[in-house]
Amino acid sequence: MRQDPPRTSQRAAQRQAQVLLVEDDPELAEELAESVGSAGIAVTTVSNAADAIGLVERAEFEIIVTDIMLGEISGLELLRKLSKLGPGRRLRSIVLSGYSTVDHVLNALRLGVVDFLPKPVMSEELIDAIRRALAQGASNGGRELSRGDAAQLLLKARRKRDSIFGAELFEDPAWNIMLDLYSSTLHGRAVTVSDLCVASGTSATTALRRLSALADLGLIERIPDPHDRRRVLITQTGTGREAMDQFTEWLRTSVAEERRA
Repeated sequence: MRQDPPRTSQRAAQRQAQVLLVEDDPELAEELAESVGSAGIAVTTVSNAADAIGLVERAEFEIIVTDIMLGEISGLELLRKLSKLGPGRRLRSIVLSGYSTVDHVLNALRLGVVDFLPKPVMSEELIDAIRRALAQGASNGGRELSRGDAAQLLLKARRKRDSIFGAELFEDPAWNIMLDLYSSTLHGRAVTVSDLCVASGTSATTALRRLSALADLGLIERIPDPHDRRRVLITQTGTGREAMDQFTEWLRTSVAEERRA
């Protein structure tokens, strides 16, 4: 079978490539490479894992963007192979996924994936993700996973799961509420009752019942919005925050142990 040669965006031709894009859909690869190159980011594209490994062995890349489904091996298996090439390589990874499970997310965390982008992916989303990854300035396996990272990836996995199977099949509104509230708290965002009704993935009536149950358990509390007394904000109690800290800390340390194994 003929292998397509690596292609480098025109803007990247006269300087070292920063981004390696691994995508077996030639039209999508060309579209994304053109957009990323137009944003001033050098990008080289390949269509298969073998070419990607060969290029990484010969050249320095800062970011690898790979589809999770590549045909001969998965994108995560490709990242696993690349991680064995040498601990000194500064290679951060972004995964494009039309289908992801919690197992995919956990495996990605162990491999140091910095972002999951659902397909079909918009060029602007990919460019933003690449810029965030470049700004992190950490190697693929070297950056410690934070509790916020764990919460964000769990949220992304849940949203992707719901987009594929429908929210009703795996309905778990109480967990959705706690996870969304925890992530918002870590990012300093105020959360209203209506925000959590939407985040719960269920009807407003069911969501309000779950909010009441969580409040009765002492995990959340309602407080008036100091800037708008017509609104009610929801915050985690000390008990609720401690419980979520405990869960995400377990996930963070489990991933760190897997990386060291």
